[in-house]
Amino acid sequence: MKKILLYTILIFLAAACKKSSLELTNPNAPTPDLSLTTEAGLQAFSLGVLQRMSAFVPNEGQANIYFIGAMAIHSALGDEVFQPYGNFSIRWVNQPLKITLPSGQVVVNPNGVDQKTQLQGFNSRDAGELNSFLYEWSACYYIITQCNQLLKSLNDPALSLSGDAATKKNTFKAWALWWKGYAYSRIGSQYLAAVINNEVGMTNNNFVAHDAVVQEGNRILNDCLTTLNDIQPNADYVSTMKAIVAAFDDNQNIVTPDMWKRQIYTIQARNLLVNKKLRDMTAADWQQILTLAAKGIQASDNIFKFGMDPNAVNDVSAGGYHPYAFIGDAVQYTFVSERLIQDFKPGDKRFTQNFTQFSVPKVNIRGRGLQLGTRWQPIAIEAGGRYATSANKGFVPWACSYEENELMKAEAFIKTGSVQQGLQIVDAIRDYQGAGLAHVANTGLSATQAYEELRRERRIALFLWGTAWYDARRWGVTEPASQGGGRAGAIVLVPGDLLSPPQAAPAAVPCFIDYSYMDYWDVPQNEIDFNVPSGTSVRVKN
Repeated sequence: MKKILLYTILIFLAAACKKSSLELTNPNAPTPDLSLTTEAGLQAFSLGVLQRMSAFVPNEGQANIYFIGAMAIHSALGDEVFQPYGNFSIRWVNQPLKITLPSGQVVVNPNGVDQKTQLQGFNSRDAGELNSFLYEWSACYYIITQCNQLLKSLNDPALSLSGDAATKKNTFKAWALWWKGYAYSRIGSQYLAAVINNEVGMTNNNFVAHDAVVQEGNRILNDCLTTLNDIQPNADYVSTMKAIVAAFDDNQNIVTPDMWKRQIYTIQARNLLVNKKLRDMTAADWQQILTLAAKGIQASDNIFKFGMDPNAVNDVSAGGYHPYAFIGDAVQYTFVSERLIQDFKPGDKRFTQNFTQFSVPKVNIRGRGLQLGTRWQPIAIEAGGRYATSANKGFVPWACSYEENELMKAEAFIKTGSVQQGLQIVDAIRDYQGAGLAHVANTGLSATQAYEELRRERRIALFLWGTAWYDARRWGVTEPASQGGGRAGAIVLVPGDLLSPPQAAPAAVPCFIDYSYMDYWDVPQNEIDFNVPSGTSVRVKN
């Protein structure tokens, strides 16, 4: 198993600032300039980019803060899973404002306030692990910092590379640009504002709007495309990729330069789709989605994947911090939402083959909210399922997937009048995943009905792959009910004493959930305390 060699390069940047915030490596420690003049040093440093995702969290030990912030929190926000426990703040993230029962009774969450009030109350350095704003922000900026250092090192005249030096150098460069563009894309897709800093050892206090940050991500990804065009997919490329992709992330099925480029086009399509409300999308937007997705990931492509070491050591999951491990029996920290289960169509084999009932349903766990209940648990991969593991098995995409690329096409077709063409893609993805469902194309569905098929399919086909929150936000589901948001007919496992008439056992009944979530998050106070926004900065808090 390849070992990730961690070099300390956390230059003071947007999330760094204070060791007490997440007990991270000293950001002012020396950088490994001398080691980065050697091929072995560059390989280890590139391999260590993803190690930036792990940090010591106060009272929680070593954890993958990227997984917590960008995967677990996103899944909870999108209500495909729920998490009832206090660790890492996720319990407050997935607290809808109120739930209206079939009887008309309104049950407000136990904290009595909306998500904005709850999360802003923890937005301080003193809050430590409870500050949910901190995780994705920190991990992404640590990645950007390491990539800035890597790019700088590639221009060092002392650098010595063997073999096809140009291909190797461009491979390292593409790797740095890929992760840097990816990180900016994520920051811009989650936070109100952020800092763009592409220099080593420097920062600035010019906070720009999230859409400008996404644009910067796209610009850097375009630079990556240009770099990939100059790479020869020869033996030196393969050996370099095997050295910088971790073994537990599958470094044997090589992502070729052309496959890599297709992932970039898919990410850029996602960047457009998820940062606009559905109601605000224009015909030109949908055409751009189609143009990008047409060049996107293909079914036969290898993609960059997040896996786990079979022995639960030496990987960035830090022993369980992975979407499939967190929801598995060994950890059982997240749970399958009833709102996810209700989106499966009758007869979908992806449900019957991958989920089973708990012997005793989970109901309003610890009294922390009616949404924190479920009858269902995923079947482990090692037992024939696909969404959970107790043996460190399985991969999720680091970025996007073939299914996501195709479903973006389908949505664009449906929204531009080519309904049957869109439904044919929905059918194809269901076939691809073995759903066994009857085809819906050419069955007389209206555009509204076709879009409902697309909505359900995105929820099911992309489960735990990082799209649930983006979709809920752009669909308006998480907006306040007073503004047209919320979800009607949402299945909630309600305790028997709250039913009308009361009964002994809980029941799964259709309710109305008023989520009232923020669209984009505040900049962490951990950043602002040490990097006060300039007078020309955009607002950094809701």
